[in-house]
Amino acid sequence: MGIFIFIMGVSMFAQASDWVSLIENNTLEGWKPLGGEWTIQDGVIKGKLTKTPEEKDKQVNIWLLYTRKEFADFEFECEFRTMKPINGGIQFRTQWLPLLPVPDNVPIEQVKYDCYGYQANIETRERFGTGRIIEENGRGLLKEPSRDAVMTLKQREWNRMKVVAIGPKIEVYIHDILAGSIEDDNYIKGYLLLQVRADEVIEETAEIEYRNIRIKDMGRSGNWQSLFNGKDLSGWQNYGSEEWVVEEGIIVGKSGPKKSEGYLATEKKWKDFHVRGQFKMLGEGNYGLFYHSSIKMRDDGYPLISGVQVEVEPGYPTKTGFLYESYKRGWLTEPHVKTPAAWALRKGDWNEIEVKTEGNRTISWLNGVKVVDFTDPSPNLFEGFFALQLHTGGVAGIQWRELYVEGEPLP
Repeated sequence: MGIFIFIMGVSMFAQASDWVSLIENNTLEGWKPLGGEWTIQDGVIKGKLTKTPEEKDKQVNIWLLYTRKEFADFEFECEFRTMKPINGGIQFRTQWLPLLPVPDNVPIEQVKYDCYGYQANIETRERFGTGRIIEENGRGLLKEPSRDAVMTLKQREWNRMKVVAIGPKIEVYIHDILAGSIEDDNYIKGYLLLQVRADEVIEETAEIEYRNIRIKDMGRSGNWQSLFNGKDLSGWQNYGSEEWVVEEGIIVGKSGPKKSEGYLATEKKWKDFHVRGQFKMLGEGNYGLFYHSSIKMRDDGYPLISGVQVEVEPGYPTKTGFLYESYKRGWLTEPHVKTPAAWALRKGDWNEIEVKTEGNRTISWLNGVKVVDFTDPSPNLFEGFFALQLHTGGVAGIQWRELYVEGEPLP
């Protein structure tokens, strides 16, 4: 599927407030080339793109992906140098996904992949290009750089760039001078990549050098409160005959003897909130994360839920992250496959779902990629508890961990 999931060393990012070098032992350990030739010498990473004869009149990108960790809130710094005028950039909060639109009847193994996320642009073919903020494979240019920042650039010498991303606020600096600032939440978490790009005019090769690459990882800034203590189901209540247990610090939902509908709900209720959690589906089935929910039990023990479901399901492309109101209006946001989020699911692996509500507006993200931004013109529900769902037919089961919420519960 083209998704890169790696386990980082425990100690490497243990101190979230410390600067950490992303170069280990003068090697490319922890980095993965996505096209082109990438080398390192004396701490300097060089990306070299060489066009094939077939690519002579085409635009070509190559990337170097940092694999050890995804980053949400951070400060990032590096220096870059281009000996010839060229284009490149620092890609951040980025996912490596199928290039849209995905052709019909083409096996996913044969589909072309590309970057979806933000880029701090490096552009030495024109004076005022470096420092642009771009959404790669999306809206394109989001912010032009300031003149003061661009005027600090030196041709054929080392220049320093910094990216600061805290929540929706993104800032790009050149030599400590602010080049541009935006507030945007299309991507809230993802990978870091270095880029070299050759456009149609460049016939043969393109090179960029990078060094002193480091990051200050801030994790997820904010006042997050844990919903799960990692030991037992204190603070939660089981509705229905399905099984919810804690195994090795993970909540596991399993079908019981009825193989019916089941929910594990928080005892506390919320109105406006920001909630997130990681899930891993153990096979086929249908699952969900409900909010603004309440449950009534039928005489036969079947739970009837009233609430809005953030869909969690194993299809690829996926409906995960789209909104469904149970027993009332059905789909509030109709699932479709023409957005990056529909392809952001990591089948058979851990994923993160995130939901934020303010009044009648709901935003959801899957693995850091925005799925929906929906303002309900006629909402039925304004408060309630969170509930993990094991839907009828969800016999394979699901695991949950790292459940957190921002926002005060109702008294």
